[in-house]
Amino acid sequence: MKPFFGLRAHDFGTFPPQELAARIASSGATCVQLALAKAFPGGHLMPAEFGDAGLAEIRTAFAANGISVAVIGCYIDTVALDENAREFSFKRFEAHIDAAAALGCNVIGTETGSPIPYLDQPDGRETAFRVALQGLHRLVKAAEQKGIRVGVEAVAEYHALSTIEHIRTMIAEFNSPALGIIFDPVNLIPLAGVSDMDAFLDECFATFGERIVAIHAKDYQMVPSEKGLVKLGDLPVGTTGVMDWVGVFKRLIAAGKHQVPILLEDTSPAHALDSFAYLQRAWDEALLLAK
Repeated sequence: MKPFFGLRAHDFGTFPPQELAARIASSGATCVQLALAKAFPGGHLMPAEFGDAGLAEIRTAFAANGISVAVIGCYIDTVALDENAREFSFKRFEAHIDAAAALGCNVIGTETGSPIPYLDQPDGRETAFRVALQGLHRLVKAAEQKGIRVGVEAVAEYHALSTIEHIRTMIAEFNSPALGIIFDPVNLIPLAGVSDMDAFLDECFATFGERIVAIHAKDYQMVPSEKGLVKLGDLPVGTTGVMDWVGVFKRLIAAGKHQVPILLEDTSPAHALDSFAYLQRAWDEALLLAK
């Protein structure tokens, strides 16, 4: 039972497809989360700007280097106050849904955007969450028609979708096989941290374990501040972080999700090999515990 390790393509820079794929292959990655606008020269926001030949070139270049596109990253602001900007974002995401087959991928990933513009309203965070749900429901419906899954990533406190309860509500309201969850456990941990990591992970997997379509792998520390210990996130795995990756993998395996891509975040080419080695050791330990 081998893990499916990968990373964000743009963490290795912006290069033409063949060069970027070769650079990533040297890290040992077998898959990527690919943000077309960030990974390749030109900053093209719409897949159509690559043309059919350009998309085929991307898929061929990665396949030739033993790499699949596990997730297409199209991270949009689903709660922008400017309705024209929000509409453009939705159309851009829908264009990525249409292009997914050309890249051999069936998951398009997004976060939800900041609730800050809503906080001057009564119940502003809840309002932002509801606005996000409206937009995500539209995207999930579009994905259903193409056999694609929308992978939604929650971020504690900083985004409109920010809690386990939010995810539970979204799953219940959508009731769609086209809704998936990109689980970034570090992002979902609040600034104050968690007092019981096992309880936190148990609740995550009980709520959305069967919906997980990708794992984002990074780490965090709890550091002193004027308000007490606070989370310092976005650290490469294998440093001095406190995320329980054995616990994540043990639950992932128990949920029958051992083929879900595990994607490094915030990891430079210089650290990728060590990070993969660290995660492999955690995976091997989790396998033993799962038996």
